[in-house]
Amino acid sequence: MMHRDQLTFHRPVLAIAIISLALGGCATAPKPDPHFLARPFTVRLAQVPIADKDAIRSVVAPDRPKDDQEAAMKTNLAIESAQYQALADMRAALTAFPDLQVGSAPLTLPAELSGFPILGRDQPLSPDVLTRLRATCDADALLRFGISDYGLTPKAWRSGVITFEVVSTLGIAAIAYARPATRAIAGVYLAQETVEETIEAYSGFWALNEVYRPVRVEAEMIDLRTGRRAWADSETGFSDRRLSRIYTTVTSEERKTQLSEALHEAITKVVHDFQQSAGRPVPATKPAAHSTPAAAG
Repeated sequence: MMHRDQLTFHRPVLAIAIISLALGGCATAPKPDPHFLARPFTVRLAQVPIADKDAIRSVVAPDRPKDDQEAAMKTNLAIESAQYQALADMRAALTAFPDLQVGSAPLTLPAELSGFPILGRDQPLSPDVLTRLRATCDADALLRFGISDYGLTPKAWRSGVITFEVVSTLGIAAIAYARPATRAIAGVYLAQETVEETIEAYSGFWALNEVYRPVRVEAEMIDLRTGRRAWADSETGFSDRRLSRIYTTVTSEERKTQLSEALHEAITKVVHDFQQSAGRPVPATKPAAHSTPAAAG
């Protein structure tokens, strides 16, 4: 029989697994256009910049204050390194498809498309934005992608787990309140469990971050003939599993390796989804190796 302390550790991790599986199975994007995706076409890449510097600082400089100059330098280097690797990995993975031509230079996005969430935009481009893209982009399609979560449990998962905990607690409290014999303790239970489960959930997020350093990438392919989305996906990559990271200090070098591995896996998963949606054969060659600027730990 599992003790309460064991439940305290395992429940948030289990909840994260349940919610992540549910979110992964939810169709948040419209049905892809297989006719457009399956034919040969040219594509330009455009990366949405990482904007949440505080979140990145908490990963690469967790022991430094927000206004610290060294923390700011490490944060900027980490962002530069992550975006450099994401672009290189995406280009290498896509150019492995022989009937897909990838533009040599990344495209600068108009302001209307330069932020997250990527999957939240499911409307066709406005005529003005489409005209501006066509004027600067000699391609059939635009692949807009970006890193929405870097080294932290994805925001969507955190919201899902907390919702799961709150709903389950409210349900139990409601049952207790419905019975006259337990009505007096319903309020006390609700307050106590809300505090405890919030702590448990955030402990689970911390453990997941330390062990796996999750990195989430969102992407969409826009048909520049029509301005409509042809395909979209979001995937989360993880580093190798090493449970000892929970109770030992993770060095800055190990953290950088974790982040690089997780980012590479996220890009690989996104391109695999594109391949399946387009009905394209698996490339015969592996993506070319690349080097990234060294991010400060």
